[in-house]
Amino acid sequence: MYQKIIVPLDGSKIAEQVLPYARLLAGAQKVPMELLRVFDPVPEGWTGPSGGQYVDRLATAFRNQATEYLGQIAASLRGDDVEISVAAHEGDPASLIVREAERQPETLVAMTTHGRSGMGRWVLGSVTDKVLHSATNFMLIVRAKSEESVSTEVKLGTIIIPLDGSPLAEESLPVVAALAQPLGAGVSLVRVTPTIKQILATAAFQEMGVPIDPRMPSPDDLAKVADDDARTYLDKIKASLNQQGVSAVETKVLHGNPAGAIVDLVQATPDNLVAMTTHGRSGAGRWLLGSVTDRVVRDTGNPVLVVRSGR
Repeated sequence: MYQKIIVPLDGSKIAEQVLPYARLLAGAQKVPMELLRVFDPVPEGWTGPSGGQYVDRLATAFRNQATEYLGQIAASLRGDDVEISVAAHEGDPASLIVREAERQPETLVAMTTHGRSGMGRWVLGSVTDKVLHSATNFMLIVRAKSEESVSTEVKLGTIIIPLDGSPLAEESLPVVAALAQPLGAGVSLVRVTPTIKQILATAAFQEMGVPIDPRMPSPDDLAKVADDDARTYLDKIKASLNQQGVSAVETKVLHGNPAGAIVDLVQATPDNLVAMTTHGRSGAGRWLLGSVTDRVVRDTGNPVLVVRSGR
C-alpha cells in the first residue's frame, strides 16, 4: 500500500484536476501529500555571451516562482486530515518525478494525462507516459478535461476491479481492500468473457487444430459454461474481500471485447475509481491488462489506479 502521494504539477488548471482525487486518497489512508513542480533549466540564450553570472539568479527566481505557486495550491488543500508539503526542482520532468517517487517505494504518483504547454510548463501526456513506463510506483491517472475549472469536491462511491482470472490481475485486490472502507466505497468485481464466435474466430484457436465437430456443445452451452466459471471465480474473490472486511461487493460478468465492455461500464457508473494492474496473462478467456488500462484511461474521464505487478 502507498505511504505517500506525490502530485506533479505544471502550473496549469488542467494539471490540477488530479488534486481533489489525490487529496481524497491521502485522507483515506492518512498519508502525507507532496506537491512537486519541475522547472526547466535557464536557457543559454537568455543570459547573453557574458551572462553566466545571471544563471543562478534566474534559476533562483524560477524556483521561487514554482515554490510560491505550490504554496498557494497547498494552502487551498490543507486540512486537519492531510499533511501537505511542496518541492521544486530544476531538470527533466519525467526523470525527476521518477527519481523522487523511487526515494520511497511505497509512493503513489498522481497525475493527469496531459497539461498545457508553454513557458515553464510541460506536456503532461508525454510526461505521464514516461513515468508510467519508467517508475515502479503505483500511479493514479486522471484524463484531464478540456475545461479550465477544477472541481474541488469529488466522490468515489464505487471501486471497479477488472479481473482476467490471473494472479497478476488480482494484485490490485489488497489495495482496494484497504481503500474501500475509509472511502466508504462499494466494490464491483468485473470479468469479461469472450463470445464463442470470438473464440472460434481467433487464429490461436484455429492453430490448436481443434476440429469443428457437430457433436461439440452448442455455442449457447459453451457460453453458459464460460459465464458459470466466471461467476464462480468472482464469487470466490468476493468471499475473500468479505473476509477482509469489505462488505459491499458486487460481481458482474460482461461479454465481448474486454476494453470496450469495461469502458462502457465505467462510463455508466457514477463516481467511480478503476483499479487495475498494468498487465495480466494472455490466454483463453484472459486479456492483456496493460492495453485495457490504456483504453480505460484514454476513453473515460474517470480516475484509474494503476497497481504495479510484483511479478
